Amino acid sequence: MKEKFISVGLGVGAALALGVMWTDSAQAFSLNSAVSVENILREPGTTNEIPYTGDVIFDRGPTDVVVGAGRELTQFGGLWDIDLDEASIRFTLTDQVQFNNVTSGDDVYSFLAPDFGALGQNSLIGYKLVPLGSSAFLQNPLVNILAGNQLEVIFRLGFAQDLASIPRGGLDFRIDLVIDEPTPVPTPVLLPGLVGMGVAVLRKRRHDDSHGP
Repeated sequence: MKEKFISVGLGVGAALALGVMWTDSAQAFSLNSAVSVENILREPGTTNEIPYTGDVIFDRGPTDVVVGAGRELTQFGGLWDIDLDEASIRFTLTDQVQFNNVTSGDDVYSFLAPDFGALGQNSLIGYKLVPLGSSAFLQNPLVNILAGNQLEVIFRLGFAQDLASIPRGGLDFRIDLVIDEPTPVPTPVLLPGLVGMGVAVLRKRRHDDSHGP
């Protein structure tokens, strides 16, 4: 009988521990969550970063933004207006584009959600690229999922020609993120009910044992 009681107690204790850990499930890439965005140039097909030496100064990050219902980043990296909405990222070619083309390397945009992908939190597991504009890329953007909380969007060298002549919205696209939600675990609010159920089961077993078949 003592072994049965210990078993019930351990189950309740585990639920308590997990409940405390799993209740704060931050939904990154959604409204009011934090995302850090950075733009770098890389040697084509490598991870070697190319120092930027241009005359025009613009934001390349890392920049911490709070996801909202409107535009978060304007002319980021000199090319894109970027909106982060619930589980999606939208790129719009800015009407103040500073380049006719990107000729020095791959243009890379990294998105990192610091409170995402850990135990008990939602995790990034996939994506869908959705074209929205009237113009076509010579090479479509490449999206890499680096971890459960980070992805990068790569515009490969020669991805488009004469960017300055493309109308605003012509290269628009959206990345819809596939989010894996953690398995729900009982929270402390539900524990009294669990304890009551455990005690009821224990009493029934003791009653059955004492009265026999």
